[in-house]
Amino acid sequence: MIDILMLEDPEVVMTGYDRPNLFLAVQFPKNKYAALKAFIEEHPDQCGIVYCLTRKQVEENCALLEMDGFSVTRYHAGLTDQERRDNQDDFIYDRKQIMVATNAFGMGIDKSNVRFVVHYNMPKNLESYYQEVGRCARDGEPGECLLLYSGQDVITNQMFIENNRDNQELDELTRRIVMERDQERLKKMTYYCFTKECLRDYILRYFGEYGSNYCGNCSNCKTQFDTVDMTAEARILAMCVKESHQRYGINVILDTVHGANNAKIRQYGMGASPAYGVLSKTPSWKLRQIFNQLLAEGYLKTTPDSYMIVKLTEKSEALIAGQETFTMKMAKEPEKEAKTTAKKKVKKTAGLVLNKEQEESFEILRALRAEIAREEKVPPYIVFSDKTLVQMCIEKPTNKNAMLKVSGVGEFKFEKYGERFLEVIRSWT
Repeated sequence: MIDILMLEDPEVVMTGYDRPNLFLAVQFPKNKYAALKAFIEEHPDQCGIVYCLTRKQVEENCALLEMDGFSVTRYHAGLTDQERRDNQDDFIYDRKQIMVATNAFGMGIDKSNVRFVVHYNMPKNLESYYQEVGRCARDGEPGECLLLYSGQDVITNQMFIENNRDNQELDELTRRIVMERDQERLKKMTYYCFTKECLRDYILRYFGEYGSNYCGNCSNCKTQFDTVDMTAEARILAMCVKESHQRYGINVILDTVHGANNAKIRQYGMGASPAYGVLSKTPSWKLRQIFNQLLAEGYLKTTPDSYMIVKLTEKSEALIAGQETFTMKMAKEPEKEAKTTAKKKVKKTAGLVLNKEQEESFEILRALRAEIAREEKVPPYIVFSDKTLVQMCIEKPTNKNAMLKVSGVGEFKFEKYGERFLEVIRSWT
């Protein structure tokens, strides 16, 4: 950019990728909508974005959330320009708390009080994922980023990559190179979902930075793991790939070792494989977890096409020969809570737990902020951030000097809004 713009001795600022205030989490729910609803219920009265891969999912989830009583709107390329503008304004101006959207939403959005970002589906690469979660908690206060994974997400993203209209104008060789690059990025995104290492460290390493391997603020770092020897299961999976002459995809291999009796197993004659049914007592979800870890660690690989044929590597040959062991981190079973203990939901505001009086004070100041925002036709966070309002509720400034000590209040904002907020705060004392 310096060369293109012919800048002379510009100031160059380098910043890192780390956003330590964001809590990163991955879940594998059987019912995605139930998981989404439960998560939002744990964040009452907070602004958030829910990203979906398709317009249909945006429409369905928006409708369901609205039926369940949430303040929600939607955004995708299938809406009219006017509706997109109106819905975006409703979210920015706090008339709606939750935005359900495709990745068409977000460029240029600098709404500082977005407290959570949920990915209803896994994005196609880590670049997209990190850009989208980057819209969370821009005020520097704590924010939560949840990714809800399912195997169908990989298939949908693979389809998008193969049918990418943006690449249609490229020559065949360049298009193939771009497609293979995108497929490799999809693999790295998938491995992120299955890694048992620190999620933040995984992202930083992907972007060429190195952390401490433990951030203490992601679902993996918060989970206790046992290191389990899975050499026997891993060897059987690798042997099944070898015995089938490396001709089939992941599902055929998994169905074979699990002893399935479906059309593909019968068509390919995999019932005669020595590996058929050997791991029938191992749960399907666990087999897939082992298989994904084998892919992530380079014991197996898949071809860069829609069929994703499984191939062996040097490491898998060593595994089959008994020269390699394979261990995995497995989450410990959580201790069951006593039946008499009720799980309390803690309401947080700007990442802080307020007492009842402070929470009521915050709502009063938020209403005043909304009134001023309507008068000036600006988003509420432009007046004062949630963080600033929370500090006012805690410190209760009653004069200019005290108000100027509140984070986010300078001379300019005090002159515009300070006295109106002081008048309310003085009425409490």
